[in-house]
Amino acid sequence: MNVTFEKTDDLNAILSVSMDKSDYEPKVEEQLKTYRKKAQIPGFRPGTAPMGMLKKLYGKAFMAEEVNKLATEKMYSYLQDNKIDILGQPLLSNTKKSDVDFENAENFTFHFDLGMTPEFDFNISESDSITKYIIEVDDKEVEREIENLQKQHGTLEKIEVSENESDSILVILTELDEEGNPLEGGVKEKETTIVPELIQDQKTKDLFKGVKTGDVIKVNLKSVFNDNETVISSSTGIPKEGLNDLNPVFNLEVKNIQKFTPSELNQELFDKVFGEGKVDSEEAFREKVKENTKLYFESESEHHLEHELDHFIMDKHSFALPDEFLKRWLINAHPDTYNEENAEERYSKESGGLRFQLIQEKAIQKFNLEVSEEDLNQTALGYSASLLRNYGIPNPDFEWVKEFTEKQKGDKKFMDKVREIAIQRAVISKVKEVVTLVEQKISIDDFYAMIKEHNHKHHH
Repeated sequence: MNVTFEKTDDLNAILSVSMDKSDYEPKVEEQLKTYRKKAQIPGFRPGTAPMGMLKKLYGKAFMAEEVNKLATEKMYSYLQDNKIDILGQPLLSNTKKSDVDFENAENFTFHFDLGMTPEFDFNISESDSITKYIIEVDDKEVEREIENLQKQHGTLEKIEVSENESDSILVILTELDEEGNPLEGGVKEKETTIVPELIQDQKTKDLFKGVKTGDVIKVNLKSVFNDNETVISSSTGIPKEGLNDLNPVFNLEVKNIQKFTPSELNQELFDKVFGEGKVDSEEAFREKVKENTKLYFESESEHHLEHELDHFIMDKHSFALPDEFLKRWLINAHPDTYNEENAEERYSKESGGLRFQLIQEKAIQKFNLEVSEEDLNQTALGYSASLLRNYGIPNPDFEWVKEFTEKQKGDKKFMDKVREIAIQRAVISKVKEVVTLVEQKISIDDFYAMIKEHNHKHHH
């Protein structure tokens, strides 16, 4: 048996496996003997059919199976023994025709196309510097946060006449026709809540001044909801694509009005926010809110830094991939997802992930990074909590998260994802140690303006 390996360029190679009768015949004989013991051949008891007859009937099939198996085994052991790193799986060559004629020949040669892993070094060091933003929390922000907490823990009480823009007004919607009558087949009997202070158009906002239960107001619904299709859709129950036909003129019948009163700054609020008896004065409350707000913005800054490091790692390493080979391999390996029509577009989206993986592997080798059992457990808990949040459970109970995680651990897909996140974290925290972090103070508003700009840049 003979194996040859030739590179066609830096990223592509052809591996050839040749064999003659002496390589596969003993195995084929063995297969036939095993088969003979149980073969049901008309006119013969199992185990007595002549070998010559079995060879005639099944010899070619057994030979094809054995030759294919041998060629594949030989190819993989050659790659392993010679430490050849490839991407995807080898494919039968589409440039060099394999010589495999099972009907007429006894010697066979397979030519396999290989996509080679690009060679590059992980090149991040302390001479690389990254800005770490220190977000300054001023008293204004603390006040804003206290106001939010007062609103969160405020009370609603039923009143007959609206007094404030912050009152909550429950109305019944009815769509009108051109004459101002209820539109046949239009929206009717739909309840929704309106808070006038959220309305941007002043004229529309004024319509809700001093309204009382039972009043009917004629409005342009688009103005009430600031032309926000999502809100209009959920309030009327009409899918977004059906909103074009909606007549914007509606009657709103006031069903009830609730006055909203923010909570006072008192012991009751302190207990609700931080737990009973934890804070016993307004001064201590402000201090605690400031501390929590600082922690929140520290984690926002950290999150942004890690995001920037992701981009930085990608930008620092540019190398080519065997693109054409990989597209072909994806179509072969995942025919239900990839085909000739969509391979180009899908590949251009996903090749970034492959690049990131290759760079990560270099970092893991360079710094001997390992992910411990403890890291995996912590990551699994975090990942479970984020899944539960996606299912609409904003603050899942820790015991519940633990239970959910234990159940999920049996799922290979779940654990693969957890491992992927844990490895990425390990690489990012190592890179964070290696590079030089340059601290820069920034105001909250400037920080979010910068993030908005960043997102805009990366999504276009």
